[in-house]
Amino acid sequence: MNGARKIFSAFLVLTFLAALTSVGNPNVAAQGLARDFSISTDCTHIVIGKGKEVELDVRIANLGERDEDIILSISGPEDWEPRFEKSWAYEVQAIHLGCEEDRNSLSLRFKAKPPEEATAGDYEFTLRGTTADGQLSRSLKIVITLKAKEVAAAPTAEKVKLTTKYPSMKQPAGENFEFEIELKNGVNEARVFDLAAEIPYGWAAYCTPRWEKAKKISAIKVNANATERLSFVLIPPPDVPEGEYKVTFGARSGEDVATIELKAVVTGTYKLKLGTEAEVLGQGETRNIKAFAGREKSFTLFLWNEGSAPISDVDFFSSKPKDWEVSFKPEKLSSLPPLTEEMKPTKVNVIIKPKAKAIPGDYLVTLTASGKEDRESMELRVTVGAPMTWGWIGVAIILVVIGSLLGLFAKLGRR
Repeated sequence: MNGARKIFSAFLVLTFLAALTSVGNPNVAAQGLARDFSISTDCTHIVIGKGKEVELDVRIANLGERDEDIILSISGPEDWEPRFEKSWAYEVQAIHLGCEEDRNSLSLRFKAKPPEEATAGDYEFTLRGTTADGQLSRSLKIVITLKAKEVAAAPTAEKVKLTTKYPSMKQPAGENFEFEIELKNGVNEARVFDLAAEIPYGWAAYCTPRWEKAKKISAIKVNANATERLSFVLIPPPDVPEGEYKVTFGARSGEDVATIELKAVVTGTYKLKLGTEAEVLGQGETRNIKAFAGREKSFTLFLWNEGSAPISDVDFFSSKPKDWEVSFKPEKLSSLPPLTEEMKPTKVNVIIKPKAKAIPGDYLVTLTASGKEDRESMELRVTVGAPMTWGWIGVAIILVVIGSLLGLFAKLGRR
């Protein structure tokens, strides 16, 4: 019985010590997890010409269930200076890969350049990765065929590219410019691009995702070999003069940079206004005027330009009752400068003549000023009264009738 107790006690002690050892050494605890990783590239045999540098994308992926520290090495001709580099051009000799999906792989660049004295032939390089504990090792063989002459290289995809359908936009002063830009990531890994722009002094700008206009961003993540659409908004100052303004928009990830030239063309604003004496001077005739049938009525029309650029070739028109006459002096203005330049409205004399047999009452006359850039109309209510001549004629007729009656009464009275 005592022997059995001693054996059981010893078993508990050993179990406890094993547990302590596992807690103190994570590597022991992780020994039961599956481990594996891979090294791969799309091209394992390439042909280059004299003086051409080799640059291949190499992907290292952790396929196991635990994090791994991997030491990298390259065997091959040392005078080719073979190396691993990250996208911003520093040499990489070891990496850490997690086991989670979003951090279990990394893309590096294998670079090598043949020395000037290298002869034509095949050169072999072995890219190797070994876990820090030496338990796992994986390798990738690459063969480079060097030609004696330069080899015409096939066009390669750009690592980052900016494009837009409309690089030049035209807007009147006071309006914003919104450019739709596409940002393409041309490499086999997702990257974050910083966004920036060189804009004219006094202007403002911001960038938003294409379908999320409420979000203003300064950087954006683009998936491998994918394209993101952006809206780049330019805000000119309120007093911006007319002209063409050049803007440079750029995106950067590490050493990969792309820029695109944009142009904002600011045009002037045009705002034609019409007014009466009462509206402009505070006294005089309003839009309700009086006239007499068959007689000319003079009316002063004021017009001005509240925009920032001149309105050209201003003509005058009218809409009037049949057989009425409406004329303008002057008949046309070659240009109507902004009110900020003229500092006073322009006067036009309008002559309105109702027809001779116009029935007394209210009539509507519409005056229109039309330039190449803008037009404006004004409605006048013209009250036509009978001429005073007919009044005096009426009085004379009445007096004649009364005189005739008085004479007739006097004659009859004497009889």
